[in-house]
Amino acid sequence: MLTKNIISRDEALALVADYVAFVEGDFDKFDVVDAAFSQLRRGQQVISYFDGHFVKAKVTSVNHNDLRAIDGPVVRVSNGEYSWRVDGDRYAFPV
Repeated sequence: MLTKNIISRDEALALVADYVAFVEGDFDKFDVVDAAFSQLRRGQQVISYFDGHFVKAKVTSVNHNDLRAIDGPVVRVSNGEYSWRVDGDRYAFPV
């Protein structure tokens, strides 16, 4: 279970409203989220939704040359205590 860098929904909404809407099921926001996600770079600060929480994290790897990178890069983020892949599952959005 995550404990570091968890933020409230209201904080996330103030920082990345389109991403919060997407996570909550407004798939009309997918194009906005996907466009931002496709431009992520290693070291960049992001908001991710993981384990039922919005989390401030940092991009730890972006791989465009992977067999799994069919519809975008394979991206991993970390909050300092745990790391996880975000491509294909709620993605991540730059802050």
